[in-house]
Amino acid sequence: MPNVGRPSKGCKNCRDRKVKCDQKCPSCSQCLRTHRECYGYRDPLSLMFKNETNVVARKAKTRYEELSKQETSKSVGRKRSKVSSGDSTSSETLPSTPGSDQQVAINRHYSHPDVSKLRWEGVPSIEDDAIGFFLASYVITPTFVPRGQFDFLPEMLSGPNTEEILQRSVRAASLAALAMANKSLQLFKKAQQEYVSALALTNKALRSKQDVTRDSTLVSVILLGMYENFTHQSKDSLQQWVKHVQGACTLICLRGKSQFSGSIGTRVFQQFYGTALLVAMENGSQVPAGLSDMWELGTRLNDYSVPGKVWTTRLVRFMHNAINISGDKTSDPVAMVNTAIHLDRDLDEIGAFMPNIWKYETVYIEEPAEYVYGNSYHVYLDPWLAQMWNNLRAVRLILHKILRSELLKGLASCPPLFERSVAEAQIRASEQVIRSTSADICASTPQITGQIPFPDPLNARPSIEALFSDHFDPKDPRFKLHPPGTFWNPFRPTGLHNLIWPVYSLAECCMCPKDLREWAIQQLHFVALKIGARQAVVMANELKELQTLGSVEEIEARYRL
Repeated sequence: MPNVGRPSKGCKNCRDRKVKCDQKCPSCSQCLRTHRECYGYRDPLSLMFKNETNVVARKAKTRYEELSKQETSKSVGRKRSKVSSGDSTSSETLPSTPGSDQQVAINRHYSHPDVSKLRWEGVPSIEDDAIGFFLASYVITPTFVPRGQFDFLPEMLSGPNTEEILQRSVRAASLAALAMANKSLQLFKKAQQEYVSALALTNKALRSKQDVTRDSTLVSVILLGMYENFTHQSKDSLQQWVKHVQGACTLICLRGKSQFSGSIGTRVFQQFYGTALLVAMENGSQVPAGLSDMWELGTRLNDYSVPGKVWTTRLVRFMHNAINISGDKTSDPVAMVNTAIHLDRDLDEIGAFMPNIWKYETVYIEEPAEYVYGNSYHVYLDPWLAQMWNNLRAVRLILHKILRSELLKGLASCPPLFERSVAEAQIRASEQVIRSTSADICASTPQITGQIPFPDPLNARPSIEALFSDHFDPKDPRFKLHPPGTFWNPFRPTGLHNLIWPVYSLAECCMCPKDLREWAIQQLHFVALKIGARQAVVMANELKELQTLGSVEEIEARYRL
């Protein structure tokens, strides 16, 4: 398959007319101007190599025929010499059949293989490749912590009667992720086709009393939200994701208590509640009351007997309340400040319930590292723990940003709503919390981006008194810093997509230094290229715009901090 050069990427109409195509979407300017239907653009990579099998076979056949003629002439010459030098009986030898020598010569140089002896190997379809990419990037199976992400998906797909609605939704999300990771327009078109089919099946299921409460319907809605996340183009795309999440919230309430009767339903709800909290954080809205009530019901019904249940439930309640403050548009600054301070004190008390095995180790570096911001990095025992810690940090960033903003607003009022010395002391304290929390998010990044591995899974469930240091050797050379992606294991994803929002949260803060914001932009681009999350690119572009703003006041004015 030889390289045939650089083909034209334009649409068919422009190629036929031999005019330059600007390849705009959904139609090029030339087709719009001439009122023609634009049929899309060609994938240049697939056209750079041309199938020359028939040409090569024809040339080989011609070559074999030439060789056979040469062999035939030599064979005839040898026979004639034998006849002339042999005895009289040789003249009675029967002549050879015309063409037989030629056929022998051809067979000597070329013979067809026996098809029955060939080994046929199946080639996976592009859809199968995409699903494999999605599973390797987003499915996290539980270890000693009974929490994973999309760990229910392989179980649902491997069933004997997998619903078409689930198959279509998985293919749509998987193709979109693979298309964005490879920047393939052809794959993206396939993803769009699957998305349209999945959306039609989902709408049909939502109108059915029997199908609306099925696990496959809820998972399909979640996956369609993932599709919107992968194809994120601007802040407007966030609203499409929010609509899918709101639809899933409605389904959760319709499913009611019965969804906790099965393992899959319980795991789907637990993961979705975390997604709903994230959407509320990004959108600056409150968590739907019905959803939080359902979560409280689930914590009472599902008694997972593992260390850390008290810490997990209290931590999620803290995140829920802190997110609701960010969505509060009616309370006065005094009430907002008092609530935020009370919540932050609760967070210190929650830390006492954390099992020692869930805490992380900090490794300090003596010299600056190329891909690390700061002088240390963290080592966590499990990707889920790293996610929980960073979600907590992102929420705490929001809490202290609100606290700082409301204090500044109260001091600017006439008369001031706070005593200046007390308010300024709290502002300095909040700014210090923002800096230290941002540093912790930076320190968590090396392990999530594959610069160091996660420790090997524990063979047995550890006790409450166990220490993480008992399972981690800081002298192990694997835990020295390596380039990003070195320890990327498709059989054990690191939860790279969970890094997007925490990194963005620290970088969009008005107090963020420019070099830290530039580092955050690089991390978001790495995430986008590794797992095809287009949302990371959009957020990186927003941070680039912030880099052009000079002062803290300009950034505060933009975000009304």
